[in-house]
Amino acid sequence: MNTMNSKQNFQEIDNIEEFDFDALEAQLEAKFEEELSDYKILEEEKEKIGNPEALTQVISDEIWKQFANQIGLDITNETLIQKYDREHPETYAEVKDKVMQDKKYKEANKKMKDKQQAGELTDAYTGKNLGKNDKANLDHVVSRKEIYNNPRRKQANLSTEELANKDENLQPTNESLNKSKKEKSVDKYIEQREERERSLKEQNEKANKKIDESNMSSAEKKAAKAKNNKHLQDKLDADDELMKEADKKARNAINKDIAIGVTKQVSKKASLDALKQMSIEALFTLLKEIMNGMVRFFKSQAKSFNSFLEEMKKAIRNFFNKITSFLKTGATSFVGTVVSEIFGPIVSLFKRLASLIKQGVSTIWDAIKYLRDEKHKNEPFSIKVAQVGKIIVGGLVAGGAILGGEIFEKAISTIPGMQITIPVLDLSLANIIGYFFASLLSGVVGAIVLNLIDKYIAKKRKSNILKEQINKNNKMLKQLEQLNLVQRMHNEHVKRNVAESIGNRHKEAAVIIEDVVEKITNYKIDEVDYNKKEVKSDNVEDIDEMDKMLKNLGM
Repeated sequence: MNTMNSKQNFQEIDNIEEFDFDALEAQLEAKFEEELSDYKILEEEKEKIGNPEALTQVISDEIWKQFANQIGLDITNETLIQKYDREHPETYAEVKDKVMQDKKYKEANKKMKDKQQAGELTDAYTGKNLGKNDKANLDHVVSRKEIYNNPRRKQANLSTEELANKDENLQPTNESLNKSKKEKSVDKYIEQREERERSLKEQNEKANKKIDESNMSSAEKKAAKAKNNKHLQDKLDADDELMKEADKKARNAINKDIAIGVTKQVSKKASLDALKQMSIEALFTLLKEIMNGMVRFFKSQAKSFNSFLEEMKKAIRNFFNKITSFLKTGATSFVGTVVSEIFGPIVSLFKRLASLIKQGVSTIWDAIKYLRDEKHKNEPFSIKVAQVGKIIVGGLVAGGAILGGEIFEKAISTIPGMQITIPVLDLSLANIIGYFFASLLSGVVGAIVLNLIDKYIAKKRKSNILKEQINKNNKMLKQLEQLNLVQRMHNEHVKRNVAESIGNRHKEAAVIIEDVVEKITNYKIDEVDYNKKEVKSDNVEDIDEMDKMLKNLGM
């Protein structure tokens, strides 16, 4: 039926004389070759799926992968906060004295006193002028302790004295108010104002009562009470709005420096971490390929220097073919470091949390990349779920290796000599051996699970490939049918053209013969119907004979 329809379509072409049958044949042949090539690819893919040799390679690959992964994660595991604490072990008691001894603080304090002696010093918290005889202090608006404890400052790699002694954070105020504020934040100080003022007044009343009950002279009592009242008033004169304004200005300046510092430090660390992990993975991949090449060499029948070189060349080619995977490792490491540092204050409390976060980022990245890949767009939902399951299992296995590595490391570190550090990696022997055993254990377990998932996927894919092969067969049969039809139509067209050409030449020859006969015999041939082979003439037999001779000559 399809053939008849196709034939009818060809016959309905308006101008068949101008139709390019050769181009159509070439197009159909090209399509057939393409379908045949796809069929062969499907056949090869079917052979690979579920191949026992391919599946047994999973265990070896997984162990290598986990070992390289753990080494790479460990050398990038330390957060910026952990690094700062390691490099700056000073206590707050040591740091707060350094702040007061800092050159910048001393210079600011001198400027304040010079201003006071010139009668130009204004209390930043009360708005009042500080006289020459008033006790003025240079207050840290954002306290030294708050800055010291700020984890983002550590990420920015900024010292406490560097931020505490910024111009915006050093403001003059009276000594009483400065001592009352102590190391409280402005918000906390204002929040407790009502309760504090009530307490200050009560304390002042008690102090004045003691003075009244003392043996001092009236003049001395008056002077002492005036002094107490002035100290109280200095504290009560604190202006909430002025204090908030000073606090906002100081915090903006400090936070700006911290933000710039954190951005620089995180970017630098993320880039270095990416390079480190890429280098470790590249090194381990190269070693694995060289070892595989050695194994192939020793397994081969003909062992020669040339065959050895060929295997090494193959190993190097395989290594360079995997460069894109190294770039992917670098990208996920970069993102993982950034994510880890965003949660830096929490991450810094747990030794391996940064590694776990990086592994989680890598797992999510892989899953998203797989689902967005056009190659997998038309895969059945069951296979997609299984593939994502493989990625998640890989992430869980890696997480288990991270935690297992710490357990093995602690156990091995008790053995003498295991604390020796490898300079290039900055890891101890206990670290490396611990990671190897953890990778071995998690790699075997992970490979078994991945193997089971692979078998399920292989079964599904084989079934799908068989269906695709059947579809390909049907397509190729239809294309062959169309190709045969076009060839038959082409042949019919050629035959028809040849027949018409011969008929036309016969007619031309008849006209020539008629002229010749008339000239020779002076006979006139009338009403010749060459299609019906009927000639009205006295020499019909002679003309018929001549016509047969012309046909035999192919004219």
